[in-house]
Amino acid sequence: MRTMLPNDPLSGLFVVGSLLGGIVYNLVVSGNDTAWDLPAYEFPRSRFLEYTIDSIKNQHKELTTQIVSDLKSYPSLFMYERYDREAKVGYIRNIVERGNSVSIEYEFDPAIEPVVPDKLRELASALQIDEYHGEQYRTHWAVKPVDLLATLNAAGLVSKSIENTDGSLGRLEELRFRVAFSFPGELRDYVEGISNHVKKALGPGSVFYDNDFQAQLARPNLDTLLQTVYLKNSDLVVVFLSSDYDKKMWCGIEWRAVRSFINSRSDETVMFFRADNAEVPGVFAHDGYIDVAKFPPEQAAKFVLERVQLLR
Repeated sequence: MRTMLPNDPLSGLFVVGSLLGGIVYNLVVSGNDTAWDLPAYEFPRSRFLEYTIDSIKNQHKELTTQIVSDLKSYPSLFMYERYDREAKVGYIRNIVERGNSVSIEYEFDPAIEPVVPDKLRELASALQIDEYHGEQYRTHWAVKPVDLLATLNAAGLVSKSIENTDGSLGRLEELRFRVAFSFPGELRDYVEGISNHVKKALGPGSVFYDNDFQAQLARPNLDTLLQTVYLKNSDLVVVFLSSDYDKKMWCGIEWRAVRSFINSRSDETVMFFRADNAEVPGVFAHDGYIDVAKFPPEQAAKFVLERVQLLR
């Protein structure tokens, strides 16, 4: 889904909605009073994108691989018609189109309490549920231009465990980033300066910088999570090469994802900075880079933003 941000610092630039940390959400409504007790549900194809504004509908109507990936990345509200029972929040895990129907598999987020009927009615306007035209009485699947998690957070319904220090909401596996930084700890001050400038320009939830996700990174199997972030969930990976980078275990794990990224995607999706001339496996003498010693963080951030713009 593409949306134009009126105050986007990269003026005139279209950005992918799913990269903005949940600026849209799936509203999935059923009249079956046991629908969300099951792990899967099937809709008539004609009910997909009902009560959805035309700009979003036009971007999502063809269930291509990319659109399916986008829909799965959006947080979802699973609701019953007439607000008959409490609604649940989670993510769609699989989407299969079968002739005149669409089947979904889903998973609820245990960190978010179910939303009781009275609270749903109270939040209906904020969630853009079109009560005037009877949306609450219709089994359907809509995509709404609302930050679901932020709306629930404001209502006191979202656990702080899925909110990072930068204010963006969502589980790290599900978030999409326009920029991700991979660097050794010795360069943290420099990288943090760049990250702060880039976040200010692109907005909350647009950048993966590890200190913004400390709670979510304190977990087992972190290597798998980091490779997901760098390989699957980021548009541009910015790598800070140095002798320290080659020595660090976590940098090595991130680098495996970056190397796969280089092999499977366009060269424009990886950006190199260098702090010294150390050899790093997989980097060659003819690979271009920006010299850390020559540019302060503010100027380096402008280079990163320029690459973000070129990717669009």
